[in-house]
Amino acid sequence: MSSTSTDPTAVPLGPRARRSALRRTEILESAARTIGKHGYAGATLAAIAEDVGISAPSLLHHFRNKESLLTELLGHRDEISRHDGTTSFDEGGQALLDHLGETAESNSRDSGLTQLYAVLLGESITEGHPAQNYFRDRFRGLRAPVRDALLTAVADPSVSEDDVLETAAAIVAVMDGVQYQFLLEPGSVDMAAVTRRTVRALLADLRSHSGRQGD
Repeated sequence: MSSTSTDPTAVPLGPRARRSALRRTEILESAARTIGKHGYAGATLAAIAEDVGISAPSLLHHFRNKESLLTELLGHRDEISRHDGTTSFDEGGQALLDHLGETAESNSRDSGLTQLYAVLLGESITEGHPAQNYFRDRFRGLRAPVRDALLTAVADPSVSEDDVLETAAAIVAVMDGVQYQFLLEPGSVDMAAVTRRTVRALLADLRSHSGRQGD
């Protein structure tokens, strides 16, 4: 987030701005805990503010409403996921596929944010939920780069694009689905191992299928 930027060209924050950035971070951490425990509907601004030790009106000085708090919270989680580990989601190709395993490993260490994500994902299918568009856009934004990474890794122009897109959707589905098993029974599954096995198996299947295109 902006308060922790390491950009050498960034203008240093003054004391007041630093206090405000710190307070925003505290509010986001409180929101993650409260929403993860009670769901979006059950997590009131008053409860989030009380957890931080401030009033609800004070919280609204930092976030204009509950939806803006939710939006920034989900964006913060995504930013962590994209760059945590030795690889980056933005690299593409095999590096992106490797990063998926690192993302799962990171999610298993930060069960709080993983619980928040899982709760909101489940709730988002209900009509009018404020996170519905976020998750719809997120899945579109995940399937496309994973598809491109698979195409690069397979390196066979004859492979069916439909097959590759279905494979990308399957990888994303496994990553999200295994989180529920992990959260319900911590230690029951290794999310990183499951993710890496899924990527390996589906990539091998694509390569095998592409090799039969001319048969």
